[in-house]
This record gives sequence, C-alpha cells and structure tokens, in this order.
Amino acid sequence: MKKALILTYYWPPGSGPGVQRWLKFSKYLPQFGIQPTIITVKNGSYPSTDASLLADVPEDLMVYHTATVEPFGVYNALRGKKGNSVEVGMGNLKGKPSLLSNVANYARANFFVPDARVGWNKSAYRKAFSLVRSEQFDCVITTGPPHSTHLVGEKLHRETGLPWIVDLRDPWTNIYYNAFLKRTEKTSKKDKALEDRVVGSASAVIVASPAMKDEFQDRTKRIAFIPNGYDEEDFASIKTTPRDGFILAYTGNLKSNQNCTSLWQAVKELAEDSIFHSKFKLEVTGNVDENIHREWKSIGINDMIRVQAFVPHHESINIMHSSHMLLLPIPQSAQNKGIITGKIFEYLASRRPILSVGPKDGNAAEILSFCGKEPMLNYTDKEGMKTAILDAFNAYMNDPKFTTSGNEHYKTYGRLGTTEQLSQTINAIAP
Repeated sequence: MKKALILTYYWPPGSGPGVQRWLKFSKYLPQFGIQPTIITVKNGSYPSTDASLLADVPEDLMVYHTATVEPFGVYNALRGKKGNSVEVGMGNLKGKPSLLSNVANYARANFFVPDARVGWNKSAYRKAFSLVRSEQFDCVITTGPPHSTHLVGEKLHRETGLPWIVDLRDPWTNIYYNAFLKRTEKTSKKDKALEDRVVGSASAVIVASPAMKDEFQDRTKRIAFIPNGYDEEDFASIKTTPRDGFILAYTGNLKSNQNCTSLWQAVKELAEDSIFHSKFKLEVTGNVDENIHREWKSIGINDMIRVQAFVPHHESINIMHSSHMLLLPIPQSAQNKGIITGKIFEYLASRRPILSVGPKDGNAAEILSFCGKEPMLNYTDKEGMKTAILDAFNAYMNDPKFTTSGNEHYKTYGRLGTTEQLSQTINAIAP
C-alpha cells in the first residue's frame, strides 16, 4: 500500500468544506491502495467548530497535531473582539471599520504573507521532515487555504525529492477578499511570486473548480479538477420527518457578500398573502452577517425568519432533508463564476428543490444544470425568485409531502468517486 503524507490546517474539530474535503479523502483513500497520514494544527483558529466530526476520523488513521503561533488574539483585541476565532471568508473586512481595526487589517495583510496562519509552518515542517526520515512515504500533499501550508510542502519537496501535490480549494491571489485587504504593491507582488513558485514547482496541482483549472493550467506540470462532494454513508440512514410549515433552509454562514436584497423583497411581497405569511419560514442554521440582520429588520420580514446556531454535521443533513426548499446564494465578487460552494453537493444529494442565486454562466450553474436542477437566478431577479418560491410553496400546499427534483447525475459527486480521482493523480506522480 502506498503512503501519502497530508498537511491540512483544517481538521476536526474545525468544521466547513475544507475540513470535510480531506476528512473524506482520508476515509476512502485506503480503498484505493493509499494509506494517508495527517499533520494538522493544535488549537487552530477556526470560524466554527463541530466536535462531532471527530467521530468520523478513521480509528487507524495517524494524526499528528503541532503547535502554531498566530496573531488572531491581538488582531481581534484591536477590533474590539475577544478570543482567537476569525470570521469565515474574511467577512469583517467590509463596512466602515474603526481606526484600530484598520491598523489590524493592515498588519494582517502586509506582515503575514501569504496569510496570518504562516506561524504554523515551522512546527508543521519539523514534524513532516521527521516522519519522512523515519517512514517511507510515496508523496506529500498540502491543501490550502491557508496557502501558507504549501510553503511547507515546497520545502519538503525541494529537500527530500518527494513527489508533491498542491490542493487549491480556493483561489490564492485572486480570492475575492483580497480586494478588501489593505495590501501594498510590494506585498501583492510577493504573494503572487509565492503562488507562481508553488504551482510551478509542484509535481501536480488539484483544484476544486473548473475556473481554477483554467487559471493555473499554464503554470504547472499537471493539473486536475477534483470537486468536493457528498458522503454516501452520511445519507444512507436519513429518515425525513416533516416539519410544520414551508421551510426555505440555508445551512452555513450567511456572509455580507451573500446579502440578497431582491430575495428579501420577494419574500416581503409574497407575504402579502396571509396564507403564505402564516406558513413560510426562512431558516438559517449558522452565523448571519450583521448587515443582513439589519436589512431583514428594515424590510420587515424578521417574523418570517428563524436563525439557529451551528449544529453537528449529521444534523445539518437532516435539516436539508426535512426542508421544502434549499437556498444557495453564490457570494458576490469579481471572481464568483468559479465559486462552487461546498454545500451544493449535499444539497443535490438531498434531492430538494434549490433556490440558487448567482452568475448564470458560472461553474455552480453548470453543475445544477447537469443534475437537472432549477436554474440559477441573477441576484437582481426578484420576479424569478418569487416564481421559484411560489412554485415550491404551491406544491407543498397541494401535497405536504416533500417533493424531489433533478436527475441521478448528482451521484457523480459521491466522495468515493472523487477519492478515486485523487488516487489516480497520486499514482500518476508516484508510480
């Protein structure tokens, strides 16, 4: 059996698509003749946590935790916050920050390149080098964000000659929140040089969207699009229990760049019908940006919205299954045609109708079309949103049992199949 050394900052008890991607790869790689070993951070800074995911870590998987030195405690103190957790997607960068917050953002943007988690690299490399000297690994894999992790893989590749795979779950220098970072021209050039060096020296690059493949394919030796997906086992024992009323559900963090004024207005106008008003609920399970809360209040739809705290992953899958429609807002940014949110695959596997909002010619829209789902709508298409919600609502009123939509193509994105794709890339560079 081949052996792969994987360095990933995001790992249980952290939560989110980055955690799920490598937790599931590690679960299924042995079925393809590859035994993974994990190096991750001890006491990392996560936007959210889900301790239940620790139960999904295979019992025979070796996981090593190493120390990190990060600025988030000081960074948050300058912004008037407590603790070392950070907003997902750098959600704090929008709006009108205070002077101290501006200073904190400037320091974070220019003193920590490529990112503020670079303080993990020293201990991560020390453990990785020790393991490589004591065991026979066939390749090393680094995944980012944080893209600083790739610098560990580059050094290990350079000093040991081990084949090295770079996994880019999100863009690097072109990631949407870089537009809000207070970076100098010198810092931006340095970050771009690091990106070019990493993808140029890697044995192979894997990416999570076709748009990223287009972006990087002329700068690397080998590249493959390997999407996120859904774990078939997570859905095998689901028993759907209907809930009272019509539920339009969103699971995850609802960020400032997912604020959809046209949708909130559509809900307001549909609620002029008393039956709709009494039956409809928009349910968000996760953190909601403060600006979105304020907009809900100003429009006057607070009584039709239910926000609840994060739940364990298996409970979020139950929420998807027990809802009548699922909300999928693609973040609004200059590069959003290439954004494929991790939840899209579990949404597809739930077979529920999806109200998706974003670029109609983007990668997410292509996946929805391939799976026979409802079409993507523009952020400004209020009438289209009203029609989509009303169609699903009327179906519920005619028959309160859950309706399904789409074809069987969603099975293309099962975790077993995506792991097989990964194994093919590993075998290609480490025959």
